[in-house]
Amino acid sequence: MQILYCSLHNLDLNSDEPLKKDISVDFGNFIENYISETLASTTSREYTPRDYQRTTASCISGIFLEALRQGGILSEQDRANSFADSIARKLLDTEKSSQEQVRGITTIQKGSIVQSLVHGVDGYIYIIAKVEHQQWYDIETFARRFGIPGEGADIWKSAVVKLDYIDDSVVFTSIRCFVNTHAVYWTRDFLEIQEATNDSTNTRAVMKAFDKVLSPLKRTAPIDYYNLKNTVNHELQSVQMINYPEMVGRLLDNYVPNSDTLDTKALKEKLLALTEEKKFDTQFHSDPKEIKKLIRIKIPVSASVDVLIKDPQEDWKANFLIRKRPDGKKYLMIRCDDPKTLQSFPEDE
Repeated sequence: MQILYCSLHNLDLNSDEPLKKDISVDFGNFIENYISETLASTTSREYTPRDYQRTTASCISGIFLEALRQGGILSEQDRANSFADSIARKLLDTEKSSQEQVRGITTIQKGSIVQSLVHGVDGYIYIIAKVEHQQWYDIETFARRFGIPGEGADIWKSAVVKLDYIDDSVVFTSIRCFVNTHAVYWTRDFLEIQEATNDSTNTRAVMKAFDKVLSPLKRTAPIDYYNLKNTVNHELQSVQMINYPEMVGRLLDNYVPNSDTLDTKALKEKLLALTEEKKFDTQFHSDPKEIKKLIRIKIPVSASVDVLIKDPQEDWKANFLIRKRPDGKKYLMIRCDDPKTLQSFPEDE
């Protein structure tokens, strides 16, 4: 990977302009780590541009064209700096507007915006990342200050735009974004892009992906299948931000299998490998109505009877029990809170 251009702007909602900072050699290495981390992220969502003439898209195109005009070197950076300044200004203005809308409810996270044009095996890529600011106290003056921490700083929001030049026009062949909160201003108002795949499609695709991987367990580890299936159903049943890799981790990292044959590590690898098929985004908001039928679990009891679990339960096993009668026959006991249903069956003597 070759970094062709890089800029850093501090954003202060109390200022009229973003503050562009020079990047020293030491801090340049720090920025490289941020770029690598952003490119390596497995949690993102695919978007498409609304209009290449919008501010951020137009400025990204301008920097890319400058790189092409200068043979991929960008030794003269005045125009690139001007475009990067405009992008940082657009973000600051957007954050100010968003802060007004949520005043008294929440606060826009303080941070800096890192921008970079890189060239590698995937061609040209433009990266925008908002990195966190942390508070500390100056040891000499004990004044409170904010800045980028030296280690372990988080990337709060990012955009990775793959670029190409086709038929005398700049084309965004891919836009993948990560957002650490429910804030929509990053994509809707700042980048001015739209989702390539909606939440409904993503929710349905993820549920089917889990079903594909978990289904073989019905035969080899049935109790584990119902445990894991119920947990997935419960997670997708409420409207929330879904981070697919984290969801898989919550499902399996601390799971103790009932069956000795179940390899949770291998199962986790299979689920994470599904992201390479790109049939769903790894970050989206769940849409419960799309999986109303998919979350049902049918358990065969006999040739003529099935048990249908229509909704996920926090502890589904608490509602079922196996009882063995003196004659050696086993019966499935199901907790029932409906008096009318109880009146429909003979009571055990």
